[in-house]
Amino acid sequence: MSIVKNSKYGWFISHETLIKNAYNNINCSHTNYQLKSNLFNIYTPYKTAKNRKFKHRETSDENTFEREVRCVEELYSLFYGEIKQVFTGHESEVRNDEAVNTATEIYEISGKNLITDLHGCNNEGPTIRTINDARFLFPANCTFYAKNVTDMGQYLEEKKYDLILLDPPWWNKYIRRKRKHSEHAYDMMFNHDLKNLPLENHLKPDGLVAVWCTNSMQHLTALRDEIFPKWGVKFVSKWYWVKVTKSGVPICQFSQPPRKQPFEQIIFAAADSRSLPNPPDGKLVASVPSALHSHKPPLCQLLQDFLPPGPNCLEVFARYLLPDWTSYGREVLRLQHESLYEISE
Repeated sequence: MSIVKNSKYGWFISHETLIKNAYNNINCSHTNYQLKSNLFNIYTPYKTAKNRKFKHRETSDENTFEREVRCVEELYSLFYGEIKQVFTGHESEVRNDEAVNTATEIYEISGKNLITDLHGCNNEGPTIRTINDARFLFPANCTFYAKNVTDMGQYLEEKKYDLILLDPPWWNKYIRRKRKHSEHAYDMMFNHDLKNLPLENHLKPDGLVAVWCTNSMQHLTALRDEIFPKWGVKFVSKWYWVKVTKSGVPICQFSQPPRKQPFEQIIFAAADSRSLPNPPDGKLVASVPSALHSHKPPLCQLLQDFLPPGPNCLEVFARYLLPDWTSYGREVLRLQHESLYEISE
């Protein structure tokens, strides 16, 4: 189980544990693989950039979001009081160099072995396969499309899913600047491009949509008012992914908007026809994040209670695979490359 601790406030989960369980007894050889543990050696909160010196007139949306930030901060403080025994208590003076250096090395290696324009599946247990002289790990019963998301309709045809999870590469100025200096920055997508994805053709009547979203008011408003209506769904609830160090301290301070926050949002939507229970509003999902950029923790175990038995699940903009899921994205195999993994005891 990747759920380490739960309470009325939410869950503390382990990304490491779920992935480790996915690659036990690989190729029936009694060999077990796990993500490199250094990736999660996040000991020290990251420093955030100082506010630029200019006059900023707060909007009503920002005032509302500031209250939301304070609410999440208070909820995590209460949650931490219940779960603090799960943390290792590392000193905050320990640097994150191991994690950052490991992530940099992995990005370089996996980027050189990026596989695109490929479709495949693994209908057996976890395995390792060689593609173009590079080795990749595949979990059990997975299907993948290393394709451009704009071609979804062509490749998914009439397939429908109980859950569609998306981690869009939201457009923002920071990433745009970063792209000029780093090969690790990803291609961004404008809101109207996201809206045009044909999700309405692939969601079952009882289906659930989950979207990883930044704290941008522009993106959140576009989801509610433009994107969801086109997909035939309505907002039902949101969760907050709170990113913490190994000692349980948020990876940056809760700050006055528009400064960076130590959390991202998970927005849920569903059609009026849905008869299954919806995820409750305002829950926290806390975890130590991977140092790899945009390496989100799996939510599959947290969402089981809101899906039918044996659900068909699809992740769009996926960058790694999950057992029993279909994963779609141009870099869907990038984080399956063997450079991310090590043999576990």
